Amino acid sequence: MSPKHTDPDVQLMLRFKDGDEDGFRTLFANYQTRIINFCFRFCADYELAEDLAQEVFLRVYRAARRYRPTARFSTWVYRIAVNVCLNENRKLKKNHLIRSIDSPASADGQNSRMPECRDENQVAADEMIVAGQRDEQIKKALQKLPDQQRAAVLLRIYDGFSYKEIAAQMRVREGKVKTLIFRGRQQMKQALEEWL
Repeated sequence: MSPKHTDPDVQLMLRFKDGDEDGFRTLFANYQTRIINFCFRFCADYELAEDLAQEVFLRVYRAARRYRPTARFSTWVYRIAVNVCLNENRKLKKNHLIRSIDSPASADGQNSRMPECRDENQVAADEMIVAGQRDEQIKKALQKLPDQQRAAVLLRIYDGFSYKEIAAQMRVREGKVKTLIFRGRQQMKQALEEWL
């Protein structure tokens, strides 16, 4: 049996594929916070992140009958999350071009943002960042990265995936992942120069 089939999350998904709803509920409980956090870091809007995470799990649910374990479950579900976030960002950019100047904005001109969900299985971003101002600067620097660079950097730094896994999630070559991450880190380093 290949290592992919020994992944307990793959086993849960296979149980769900065979009609066991508890398999899906367990996967949802295990991944909900992580997927919301990934989406939040990508789009910097908590309500949108929740909606995107819901779309991710809806796609997982609908894909059950077609599911084939070709990678770890986490690789597969994050591939879906990357696609959902990239698609939403394209849609938002397209809509941004036609948004009315009468659209309401908050006093500071930014969307209201809520903090990330606490994920007990992962080191929180707050613990890695010494000052609140620097945290905000990092978020701004992330948002300035091109979409693919942002996705690759988030998957590597915050979610700890290997280059190979990120390549599978983003459906690109491993060499391209390394380039995206290198360039993303360089751009962030420049943007955060005064804080480093």
